[in-house]
Amino acid sequence: MSRMGRTAGWILSLMLMFGLASGCADGGNEAERAPEHAEAAGSAGSGSDAGDAAGGEDGEGMWNAGELVYDGEDIKVNQVGYLPDAPKVAVLEGEAEAERFQVVDAETRAVVFEGEVGRAEIDANSGERVRHLDFSALREEGEYAVVVPGAGSSRKFRIARNVYYAPFFDALRSYTLGRAGLAIDDPITGLKHEAGHLQDAEARLDIDHPHAPAGTPVDVSGGWYDAGDYGKYVTPGAVTAAQLLLAYELNPEKFAAGQLKFPAGFASDVPGLPDALAEVKYELDWLLKMQRPDGAVYHKVSGMTWPGMIRPEDDTQPRYVFGMTTYGTGMFAGAMALAARVYEPFDAEYAGRLLEAAERAWRFLEAHPEPIVLKSERQDNGSGGYDKNGDQDDRFWAAAELLKTTGDARYAAYIGEKLSHQLQREPVIIGWGSTLALGQFAYATAEAGDPAVKASLRQKLVKAADDIVGRIERDGYRYALSPNEYTWASAKNGMAKAELLLLAHELEPKEAYVHGALDQLHYTLGRNALGTTYLTGSGTEMPDYPHSRMITGTGTYIPGLLVGGPNKFGGDPELDKLLERESPPPAKAYLDSPGSWATNEYAIDYNAPLVFVLTYFAEP
Repeated sequence: MSRMGRTAGWILSLMLMFGLASGCADGGNEAERAPEHAEAAGSAGSGSDAGDAAGGEDGEGMWNAGELVYDGEDIKVNQVGYLPDAPKVAVLEGEAEAERFQVVDAETRAVVFEGEVGRAEIDANSGERVRHLDFSALREEGEYAVVVPGAGSSRKFRIARNVYYAPFFDALRSYTLGRAGLAIDDPITGLKHEAGHLQDAEARLDIDHPHAPAGTPVDVSGGWYDAGDYGKYVTPGAVTAAQLLLAYELNPEKFAAGQLKFPAGFASDVPGLPDALAEVKYELDWLLKMQRPDGAVYHKVSGMTWPGMIRPEDDTQPRYVFGMTTYGTGMFAGAMALAARVYEPFDAEYAGRLLEAAERAWRFLEAHPEPIVLKSERQDNGSGGYDKNGDQDDRFWAAAELLKTTGDARYAAYIGEKLSHQLQREPVIIGWGSTLALGQFAYATAEAGDPAVKASLRQKLVKAADDIVGRIERDGYRYALSPNEYTWASAKNGMAKAELLLLAHELEPKEAYVHGALDQLHYTLGRNALGTTYLTGSGTEMPDYPHSRMITGTGTYIPGLLVGGPNKFGGDPELDKLLERESPPPAKAYLDSPGSWATNEYAIDYNAPLVFVLTYFAEP
């Protein structure tokens, strides 16, 4: 179905379904986890790699019309598809005892491949009996489906070199569609609304600050809306910008000017600037406005109450600039230092401004070595908390990025003297809850870093990747999450593990890291126990009813939004009722409902590791 057609059929159902409107993407509850070392379910063994390429034109076999319904009930695949030369595995669920499977051409129904069904095992996270169907030997581009006698057929999928470009484009362009303060009339998605939250140009300080009392107006216009709400937050904003910039820094050839097909009035005025960098610049410009004169950084911008499921321009309540934290200041410094070296070839003056802001934030952190959190009692009445204990990992990341960007040995000395304990820690997936791995990678790749420290950090990142690969091998769907990691933002956490694998691959190339990253992408795009993708607009079965004020308020379905995914711990009334009523296994604790912000809400930092991973694999 076309996106415009999907919107037309979707809006009436949405109005009938929607109930409570509340919540925020992470709401300060995101659980960032270390790479899993605990024992988990065994994997379902793959069938023989020596499958038979049974070309349909050779008369090897053909299914009759009506025999194949492509419902994917018991056979789960990546519904977007697979790369020609990469591993290709489908997952068979249930009690079917077939010994062989087939892959058919989706148009002609001709059998193009046959292979052996793998051994059966129980996947602990889903409770499903699963068997693997390995058709890696099929490399010819086309549209296909997997068929098992007695178990039906999978959803259709493609094998193609450019199979991941559409989700890459949608996920990256979603930031464009989430810009605050601009009217938009997008010819691609049909999204249209007036400029929202223009009052942010005169938002009021919520509390007293050293340079200004409460009630002072501050221009904090611009930036990206964070999630299903209309708040704007420094911590996820900085970490998101950093991951997108790192994706560019490692793969600049994947980005170009004109790539995102900006709506009218959105294009950059910097000659030759790739669209992705122009998009991130819109967020960086807002982050710069969030810095106090002394270098510290405010926490967030929002209203005092949660808005209803309305259009952005209809949320006219007064907006406030809330709080200040040293952990947010550290994240700001890290992102700005990274950005300074990325933008320098395109706009040296702007890069200098970014570096000056990073160094000013760093000076504040140096002058205030203990964590600081300034917060009023009313601060979270209408927006997510994004609370965090401690700031040492964020200080470490900031120092490491400044070391890498400037080459100034004093940052390495500071890490050695003041933050040496951070050098001993094991990597944690990247997110606003932990920026440790960003700092580890920055230091490990900094020319001015201490060689022994660099070698130690490289070893830690590689070991973390090896642990993730081991976890993948023990999971029935080849997913890297343990049972307790099916929490708020589990879909993001899976992609963040793929991101760690690719960062380790930069340091020590291993095919297992690339294949493991693809496995996480396969899960996100449909090869999971629920048979749905967790990315709007991708695949056949996808989130139709995400928790989003932009989508509900405008009546426009927006592609490219990664929703939270299964969450065994609850967090909204609808999910809590599901858990109480059905006690689903961790991988099935999900609702495609606008009332489930704990499983079905998008956030900018959810998309960040997804874009990072897709950047590696996408080809136009």
